[in-house]
Amino acid sequence: MDKKNTDIFIKKRETLIGQFLSGDEPEFLEKHAFVLDEYFFTVFEKSITARKMTMAGTPFAIIALGGYGRKEHCIHSDIDLLILFEKIVPPEVEAFLQELLYPLWDARFEVGYAVRNVNECLEMAFDRFDILTTILDARFICGASLIYTGFMEKFRSDLAAKHLKHTLNYLYEHGEKRHFDFGDSTYLIAPDLKSGFGGLRDYHTLLWYAKIKSGIKTRRDLEYYGFLSHFEYLSLTESLTDIWKIRNFLHSITKRKCDTLYFEYQTELAVLLGYRSKNRQPDVERFLGDLHKRMDFLKQINQIAFEDILGNTRIGKVTTESIPTKTDGLVIKNRRLHFINTVVILQKPDLLLKIFLESGLRKIPLSIEARRIVSEFLHLVDDEIKNNIDCIKIFKKIMSLSYWEFNVLNVMLATGILEKLIPEFSAIVSKIQYNHYHLFPVDKHSIRCVQIINSFKDYRGSATKSLYYSVFKEIRNKNLLFFTALLHDIGKSDPAKEHSKTGAKIAKPIFERFGFNSTEVKDAVFLIENHLILIKTATRRDISDEETAVYMAHKIGKIRLLRMLYLLTVADSQATGPKAWNEWTENLLKDLFLKTMGVFKKGELASKKIQRLIDKRKKNVLELLKERWPEDEINKQLESMPQRYLAHVPAQSIVSHINLYTNLKGKDFIWQISKENDSDIRTVSICGKDKPGFYSKIAGVFFLNNLDIIASQAYSFGEEHVMDIFKVKPPKDRIFEKEKWEKAQKDLVHAINDDHFLDNALDKIPKEIQVSSGKNPKPNTVRIDNEISSFFTIIEVFTYDFPGLLFSITNALYRSHTNVDVAMVATKVDQVVDVFYVKSLENGAKIESEQELALIKKAILESLPHITAKEMNNEKS
Repeated sequence: MDKKNTDIFIKKRETLIGQFLSGDEPEFLEKHAFVLDEYFFTVFEKSITARKMTMAGTPFAIIALGGYGRKEHCIHSDIDLLILFEKIVPPEVEAFLQELLYPLWDARFEVGYAVRNVNECLEMAFDRFDILTTILDARFICGASLIYTGFMEKFRSDLAAKHLKHTLNYLYEHGEKRHFDFGDSTYLIAPDLKSGFGGLRDYHTLLWYAKIKSGIKTRRDLEYYGFLSHFEYLSLTESLTDIWKIRNFLHSITKRKCDTLYFEYQTELAVLLGYRSKNRQPDVERFLGDLHKRMDFLKQINQIAFEDILGNTRIGKVTTESIPTKTDGLVIKNRRLHFINTVVILQKPDLLLKIFLESGLRKIPLSIEARRIVSEFLHLVDDEIKNNIDCIKIFKKIMSLSYWEFNVLNVMLATGILEKLIPEFSAIVSKIQYNHYHLFPVDKHSIRCVQIINSFKDYRGSATKSLYYSVFKEIRNKNLLFFTALLHDIGKSDPAKEHSKTGAKIAKPIFERFGFNSTEVKDAVFLIENHLILIKTATRRDISDEETAVYMAHKIGKIRLLRMLYLLTVADSQATGPKAWNEWTENLLKDLFLKTMGVFKKGELASKKIQRLIDKRKKNVLELLKERWPEDEINKQLESMPQRYLAHVPAQSIVSHINLYTNLKGKDFIWQISKENDSDIRTVSICGKDKPGFYSKIAGVFFLNNLDIIASQAYSFGEEHVMDIFKVKPPKDRIFEKEKWEKAQKDLVHAINDDHFLDNALDKIPKEIQVSSGKNPKPNTVRIDNEISSFFTIIEVFTYDFPGLLFSITNALYRSHTNVDVAMVATKVDQVVDVFYVKSLENGAKIESEQELALIKKAILESLPHITAKEMNNEKS
């Protein structure tokens, strides 16, 4: 093909894409395939090589495969072709391929091709599933049509006669593996539009199955051949139209084939697709909510296909006979639950709930037909079920039977009956929380919490899992805990309000409606209103301070509430995702729970246990140092150390710190750098004279030398010295790590002796940072807590991460005559939270003057960069 014709093809395609992106081309996929067809036809028609092969008795067909064959070719999708000969593949085909494909490759198109004869193609199709499915989608473009039709007839004949059961088994197993590999897209904030559960491959699976079983030719045949009802076909068309549109726009903005809707593209896509603020809901959240509804429908389409495949292949021991259940009106057929007919539902509406109870008890799913019937008879829920005491008991039982592996509540959600039972739940269905923190939409997250709490019935696994099991066993009112887990985020229906308090108000009448007594309702309201208090305290407060546990015990008030709150917190955090739940947060939460439980059981003088631990640690230190130090000197040193330090620093580390102190002599500071076991973290232990701003200057020097601080603790070491312990990421260039630390050490000497040495480091802190967000970014916020600690003022700083953050804040505190004793870093959704335990430099006490606190708050806010939203393309699609 000459360059002129190639340019014509590319120009036509670019014009078509431009029309689609501006909203003027609703038939883009089909026309995109037609432009490609036209290109291949033109090359074939003008090719002298093709003519020679045909005249020599070796005609061939050019066949479109895969998405191109289905006429579902997106902007940057691969172009898959088959060059098919009857028997002999002549050597001249190489020259023809150069004419056909080289111009496309030169233009950076991803083109896959195969050159085969009919027998080779048939053999490979039944040997490899990926080839078989592409042939199911095969479409003739040009060339010898008889070769194509003959091949397809032979393919279908062999498939039906020899390979049907094997192919259907493979279709089923491959789908299961794909779902395992790519995850459930209806549960993910960054879903895979193609391969995840709820992605386009689920629709393809039904299409392939229908082609195998009934030889359908087009998507429309899914309704004509009875695979889908008319309503399901219309819903499928709407879902596919939206997902294809999103996928094409995703290809356009990434300029490549990209099927995962990554977080960083979501805002731009929402704007391009015309999602604007509506009812105060952020654009991105509404966009993702609509997408999840579409993908949830494709997930149901896949289940239709799987159920039919199971019925046709008799996977396992399946019987076609109806097996009665203990519930009159329900039967088991083909390992699925069915209603015996629809008349029985009118007579016994409670069967709409009982079928889910039977499903949970037997671990047998509802048939697709049973799901359809539940959806069609939802009007009976209002009149006959919602206020029926026996039905309420059934629903409570169902909640205790919902597990991740067997998901009864999710099926109730998909059929619509869960929303009918709890109308308030509708406001959080497919509700998206647009941040990196939450993996799941609110409705799926809430159901996941119930499933996690059910998993606590199993004690096998880690020691912590045994703790969950024993705590769960102690809870008397498990139904209350299940309901609270389901409704704990119900307040997220209104994003403008604080969801915990709003949720408690919304949930109160729901608990009353479901027959819980006044005490139970009061407990539920407390749990929902305070469901974040344990995790916030564990990650943002010094739990080594016994006052923290005492405060929590007073706040919670009752052991039964602490047990339920602990398990609810674990479930909520696990269901949120890895940024909310890891080994570190798990251990912090467990420690806080056990310490608070200790306060409940033993009173506020639980410090006896800590004192025993300190005495044991002192003994260990004496044992380790007795060869080098006199015992009275060691005891004198230990007595000067704070209790918090002795309780939480291992004996071997205490010995190392004493050695540092001994070697300090007349120097301002001395440090020791050690590598953490099996991790890429350095622990920097710094012993120095307790000079004003010492902590801030360390943070500044680390920032100046590009050493990222992960965590830190500060302790007094006698009356005139401090021990600051930092967890730090090492320099990027490990070859010169030693030199980097030597430079940092010299810089700290200068910073201690010159209060202006770090002024140039302050100049490097950005004045403004841009944040990707589907809504206006949250402002910098400073909160002050003078309640939880008797000795410290606790300052929380909420902001977005930036280089020099810790130095910026601690320098502002130092300039405000404030000394930092403890610093902690936590995460709050897409922001970071830096927490500081501080005292006044003037008198060494907590700061209680409102005027002084206001000045400190002002100084911190002025030290932080201005937060702005990244500008996005605002054109409408």
